[in-house]
Amino acid sequence: MKRISSLFCCMVLFGCDSQAPSDVSRNSVDLVSTVGMQTFPNASVARSVSRSNADIAQEFLELGFALESGQDITHLTRFDGPIFVAITPTAPKRVVQELDRLIARLRSEAGLNIRRSTGKTANIYVETLPKKQLQKAIPTAACFVVPNVSGWSDYRRNRFKNVVDWTRLEERKHITVFMPSDVSPQETRDCLHEEIAQALGPVNDLYRLPDSVYNDDNFNISLTAYDMLILEAYYAPEIRNGMSKVQVASVLPQILARLNPIGQTLPPVRLQPTSRDWARSIETALGPKASNSKRRSAAYRAIQIAKSKGYQDHRLGFSYFARAQISLHDDPRLAATDFAQAYAIFKTLFGVSDIHTAQAAVQMASLSLSAGKYDAALGFINDSIPAARKSQNGSLLFSLLAMKSEIYEGLGRFSDAKSLRKEAISWGHYGLASRAEISKRLSQVADLRPKVSTKGF
Repeated sequence: MKRISSLFCCMVLFGCDSQAPSDVSRNSVDLVSTVGMQTFPNASVARSVSRSNADIAQEFLELGFALESGQDITHLTRFDGPIFVAITPTAPKRVVQELDRLIARLRSEAGLNIRRSTGKTANIYVETLPKKQLQKAIPTAACFVVPNVSGWSDYRRNRFKNVVDWTRLEERKHITVFMPSDVSPQETRDCLHEEIAQALGPVNDLYRLPDSVYNDDNFNISLTAYDMLILEAYYAPEIRNGMSKVQVASVLPQILARLNPIGQTLPPVRLQPTSRDWARSIETALGPKASNSKRRSAAYRAIQIAKSKGYQDHRLGFSYFARAQISLHDDPRLAATDFAQAYAIFKTLFGVSDIHTAQAAVQMASLSLSAGKYDAALGFINDSIPAARKSQNGSLLFSLLAMKSEIYEGLGRFSDAKSLRKEAISWGHYGLASRAEISKRLSQVADLRPKVSTKGF
């Protein structure tokens, strides 16, 4: 299930007050209407994962034999034979195109025998519905996947019955993915990637995974090399439907040795499992239900737990990142400090070219821009653009390019600024929900730039 979160809405540090006027360059509104949408190429990720196979085997077992709720799954289930995927005949064209691109990747990168078909009797059926209708059923979900149902009406009839309980599932025959029909192309793709990956394989998520969509932190939003390896292993000939955890554990080493040879040479890291208290704190902090005071308390608690548990990994950085998000409007100084802390942790762990670092860097860039420190802002932006492109995050790319355009405007490089603004808008059409949203965010970025600024520190 892809959760709705306050995290990734193409953010820059809008919580900081600026004395700049809110007028963007006069032609920005016209550009939003005339510039077309860019799309990412059909990415093909690396065929190896540079992590220890011993760690991956343990993660596979935790992903495959538990639910996000913590309930155990006693035996592995998967599809047997060719897998057929169908989609609602009324689905928007862009959704169908993204589905075809995903199926092509699953065939070429995970080696799955999967193809398109028609009708609700397909193994996996994708049903698109208005976003409000989906959220009436599950308010916290952007999209979700349900076993043993064929469409929305069937789900409504059976949603509280054992037939849709993953822990009681004996084998996978018919699974439906429910997703919104009226969201941005990027959110469309993200939903398809995460929900079809869960329809095919594990239905659990692990916060300790730094390189996977099987992680509720939403940093990785399209299937990674790690995800393709997990799915390929799921459908390896040694694994059969109905195997127990012990049985799967006995064959995983030989499977991973064959599929990921590099992982045989790397020592295990053995990151400790994530505390349920930490996960609940993060979910409360970033969820839509709690009051602001409860969310802030939960964010503070997440940092305390991460420190007490000794999480010297991306989970500590994510804890600071989450508290920064919640503190933006009420305590911008704390938010700035927390973003800097998250950035430092992610940079140390992953370098500047990783999506974790880039998500914190966009906030650091906005802080520098609002202070008139153009050189510093450009450093954060230029370091992060390759990571945004690699992870195919159009909304993040929009933010980075829009800020860079604003900096060039302040430096008097008007032609370069206009060109960058056009490129930002083209990615805005992919990553954001509407033209109005693009225009609003361009105005907010313009407000970051002070009337009088320096060009460096």
